[in-house]
Amino acid sequence: MAAADIVIIGGGIVGCSVFFELERLGYDCILLEKNENLISEASSGNSGMLHSGFDAPVNSLELHCIKRCMERVFSTFDQLGVPYNENGSIMVAWSPDQVPKLEEIQASSLAKGVTNVYHMSAPELYRKEPYLSRQADGALWIPGETVLEPCVYGLLLAHHARKNGAKILTGCEVQGHEVDSYGRSTVETTCGPITARVVINCAGLYGDKVQQMAGVDTFSIKPRKGQYAVFGSSTGHLIKSSILPVPTEKTKGIIVFKTVHNNLIVGPTAEDVESRQRAAIDATITKRLVDIGRQTVPELTSFSPVGHYTGVRPATEYKDYQIKSYADRNWITVGGIRSTGVSASLGIAEYVATLMRNDLKAEPTRGSTRTVESSDWNLLPSGFLSVDGQLYGVSHPITLFGLKESGRNSRL
Repeated sequence: MAAADIVIIGGGIVGCSVFFELERLGYDCILLEKNENLISEASSGNSGMLHSGFDAPVNSLELHCIKRCMERVFSTFDQLGVPYNENGSIMVAWSPDQVPKLEEIQASSLAKGVTNVYHMSAPELYRKEPYLSRQADGALWIPGETVLEPCVYGLLLAHHARKNGAKILTGCEVQGHEVDSYGRSTVETTCGPITARVVINCAGLYGDKVQQMAGVDTFSIKPRKGQYAVFGSSTGHLIKSSILPVPTEKTKGIIVFKTVHNNLIVGPTAEDVESRQRAAIDATITKRLVDIGRQTVPELTSFSPVGHYTGVRPATEYKDYQIKSYADRNWITVGGIRSTGVSASLGIAEYVATLMRNDLKAEPTRGSTRTVESSDWNLLPSGFLSVDGQLYGVSHPITLFGLKESGRNSRL
């Protein structure tokens, strides 16, 4: 029977971040992923954007985790060798009635302690973004926003833990959980039973079902689909920053942004759906996204999309993250990480480590904190990431579209 200090269920961005952080702090960890590849499902359908938290709910755990992540994520990118571009975002009011909302967003951002949000005049806007539609009525400049290679980020986090002795089991689905009379947890899996001091549920779209195995039922996953239209890297020169709309109560809206591979992407949508599986491409929505992209950047009328993709976010009935410890079950649930999993990743991991020590009284067993070190990696045309000779399957469309256009090994 396998054993570890910590079993982490779910190998998405959040699970890999928790795995990385706890191993770094000296815990003996096993990461379980039911799919054959890490960074699958919700994490393979995100935008690869690192948000600064300016629009996160005030006094929320989400805001706390984003701010903590922003304090250390760039040094972690540099240490691991994660590709990123600090391009900033511009939120554009496309009608006069949206202009007062920009004032509200700036004031709200300042109240949250996110101070790098600035009004931008029309001449400033068009000097920075000359290809943008001339219909703008106002804008906010948010320089702290960043795009990154999300799949490479997650896989490098996981690999760093693995090369320091932690274990990863893919194709390993959790089927049950028990706590014995000695307070030791056993996780039943398709790979056999695994004992642990603490179990951490980072199961994303299946987080509610997994926590029920521990006798916990505090939220329900409400899947939310996002669809994207992808243009070729030949369009990357058309924008310098990520172009944000004024958000609504439900969604941040349709963004026009550029990946680290130089593809221009329009999306995501926000549609409540029943299925937790990756949603099919909807041709009607595709047309809408392309139209929005061309309205925002008129030069896009000269280009056709090279592809599309969808993602499903693990929303719940609550606006905030659902992260809670259950000492009597040796269990921590990390749920409801809707659209800011990348942005809050290391902050979430840090918060989980605090719960480990304070609520579950679980101290590290493997000595001092480890130094974060870079790895030798390459993206291969075959759709794999090679890291120190270890191959990881790549399933994120941002990476796959970038590989398709480059057609070669890439270190970006």
